[in-house]
Amino acid sequence: MATAKKKYNFKGLDEIFGESVKDVIDVIETNKEVANEIKSYVLVDDLKPNPYQPRKIFEPEEIEELAQSIERHGIIQPVIITKNNEIVAGERRVRAAKSIGLKEVPVVILELSNQQMEEFAIIENIQRVDLTDIEEAIAYKQLSVSLKLKQEQIASRVGKSRSHVANIMRLLNLPQKIQDAMLEKKVTMGQAKPLLSILNDTKLLNEIFEKILKEDLTAREVEALIKNGGNTPEQKEKKQKDTSTIYTENRLMRRLGTKVTIENQKLTIKYLDNNDLNRILEILGLLDED
Repeated sequence: MATAKKKYNFKGLDEIFGESVKDVIDVIETNKEVANEIKSYVLVDDLKPNPYQPRKIFEPEEIEELAQSIERHGIIQPVIITKNNEIVAGERRVRAAKSIGLKEVPVVILELSNQQMEEFAIIENIQRVDLTDIEEAIAYKQLSVSLKLKQEQIASRVGKSRSHVANIMRLLNLPQKIQDAMLEKKVTMGQAKPLLSILNDTKLLNEIFEKILKEDLTAREVEALIKNGGNTPEQKEKKQKDTSTIYTENRLMRRLGTKVTIENQKLTIKYLDNNDLNRILEILGLLDED
């Protein structure tokens, strides 16, 4: 039977987010004195997935491996949850425990606001979990939209460089079906990244994407296909019609990392949001410094 819940409130948690989310969790999960003082047990069936969980795919092999470890050694690190039984950290442990029929798991309850829980969940996953590139991009987007953070702030909070954050977020310019394929691990970052340079050529992009799925092309093969305009005569003919314009568009897209169109004496540059716009303006040398 589950024991009575003990709640723990980390003072100033909102102030140390980003730099020390990992430190907060480490204190709970590795300091036995603290963990034993605030630990209780909750029925597995009462626990709810984190609504802000950026991880979309849980590999069955990983869960099985963790389940075998739990069978041998038990759950050494408590699961971190909110007062509403929502999992903040440890969803893989809960899934593994459930798979082997455990009825309850050790937990630590944190008092978190919805905003704190969202930031805690996103940053904890980025710092501690092997997210796919597209999951990481989606997580950064969540921080940008929900918490109004600029790329520099995101980079600081997750311990990454600003260029890393910017490059990963560029993946969100890809069509949704390609993002979905990346989530399902059907397409890698190396295969998908070159496609950013042909966002303005939907036909070519779709044809090369289908080739990637069917033939599992390497990143170099994808780049070669893009350079040659694909394999069909129609694609080659289209490329020859206005080589100069397409070449200029592709150069701009590679430089700016977003869709660029030159048509009817008009230059169009696509951007995701104000942060992405500022990134483009900075590349162009048009962003005023404070």
